[in-house]
Amino acid sequence: MADKELNGIRVEKFQAILDSMRDDPQVLQAVTGPWKSRVVWQGGLKTKAYMRKHVVDMDEPEGLDAQDSAASAHEQLLAAVGTCMTVGFVINATKRGIKIHDLEVALEGNFENILKWAGHSQSGNPGYPSIKAKLFVRADADEATLRELWRLAYEGSPVAQTVARPTQILTEFEAIA
Repeated sequence: MADKELNGIRVEKFQAILDSMRDDPQVLQAVTGPWKSRVVWQGGLKTKAYMRKHVVDMDEPEGLDAQDSAASAHEQLLAAVGTCMTVGFVINATKRGIKIHDLEVALEGNFENILKWAGHSQSGNPGYPSIKAKLFVRADADEATLRELWRLAYEGSPVAQTVARPTQILTEFEAIA
């Protein structure tokens, strides 16, 4: 018998994968990490990020004398938060047998003190002090259930929780000759 599909997910197979994370320490270690990315400067303000077999170009807006040939790192951070929360919403809805018809997450943030990034201020946070994430969804469930799924998506999102909580970044340096 073919595996039932809901929201583009093969339900039984996906549940088996989720269960294997709980039941098999090797599977848990494989999905825990290390996850890796490598970023290579391309000249100007352009970079190229390499992740597994994927490549993502990044650039800055034309207002910074850049080419605006790709989204910036901070825009991709917003997209990563929204993407991870979307995946969490879909997983939780699918586990409950809820069909999703339309789903979109709109994200927005304002820098607290971009002058630090620009070298004009020695204090303050150049990053987002907060990020707004608004869910637009049409699914076969009542509003209370959908709100609960949205809460679970946020609380269970590795990306959202990495951004929302203090995360230590351990920097290293090596000059190459």
